[in-house]
Amino acid sequence: MSDNIPVRCFTCGQGAGSSFSNAIASLSRAAAKSAKAKIRSIGALQTHENWPARAATCERCPLRVIHNGTSHCGTPYLNKPFRTPTDGCGCPTIAKAKDPSEHCPLTVTHTPATKLAGQCTCKWCAAAA
Repeated sequence: MSDNIPVRCFTCGQGAGSSFSNAIASLSRAAAKSAKAKIRSIGALQTHENWPARAATCERCPLRVIHNGTSHCGTPYLNKPFRTPTDGCGCPTIAKAKDPSEHCPLTVTHTPATKLAGQCTCKWCAAAA
């Protein structure tokens, strides 16, 4: 038996089980993120000051998937609701890059991002440091 215990992605809450309650919570988070992105698109919410650089990082990522003309962080969420951080989160990359509270699910070495001593190890935070 493996001692590798799956954990939730700290940025998007994905991973670690697929029970019904996890599915409902995950869908609720996705709906809230979608609503925030729509509100942000009309200028009612703040965007990350460096979102173009964050989006450019996404566009160069090997996880990037284009679905119906929109670039996503991995397979779109509704097509694959249960995933590991190394699958990407499924969010549209431009909306994700604009959200100041979002982080890339991967490090620059394409391993799952974490927080070490309060510091984020994701691609975006590493580039900003």
